[in-house]
Amino acid sequence: MMAKCGEEYSIEVQILNKENIRYTEKFYCGNDSIDDYFRHQAEKDQTAVTYLFIDKDEDALIACVTLACSAIFNAAGDFSTIFSAIEIKYFALDEKYQHIPYRKDKKRPTLADMLLDYMLYTIEEISHNKVGASKIVLYSVKKAINFYKRHAFKEFGDSMYGDKGYYVDGCQPMYFDLNEPLID
Repeated sequence: MMAKCGEEYSIEVQILNKENIRYTEKFYCGNDSIDDYFRHQAEKDQTAVTYLFIDKDEDALIACVTLACSAIFNAAGDFSTIFSAIEIKYFALDEKYQHIPYRKDKKRPTLADMLLDYMLYTIEEISHNKVGASKIVLYSVKKAINFYKRHAFKEFGDSMYGDKGYYVDGCQPMYFDLNEPLID
């Protein structure tokens, strides 16, 4: 049997709620604390909204993305600036959907690339039409830094700082400028 490529999945996007939380029970992204968040905390987290990407054919969870309001502080020189931001608090794919090329004939983009691009456009729409954020912020695990750099995320500069919460320990703070076009 030939493996499916990303474009062959029938994907439905839902916001996590009491009726669809069952999808998180078998979700395993390779990080126990992230898996625990999606299974036990995300549905109750009133500071964030979690999107589920569901494989309709398999009735299985492909990915989870949690968004929250945030800010980036820049203390350069004598002035301090606060940039409004939408935070990608978590972005994770189930292990069986990781590293899947989106098209049969190409290694890139992957299914993960396409799902992140979908979320970037969703965030851009939210920002431009609902809340007015100027940046997207995230705190990347080390193995995903290059993935985010491929999507135009930049590492924080020396004068920038953001969240200091426990869930960002050991992570690289990164940002994406929503005032720059998504497509060149």
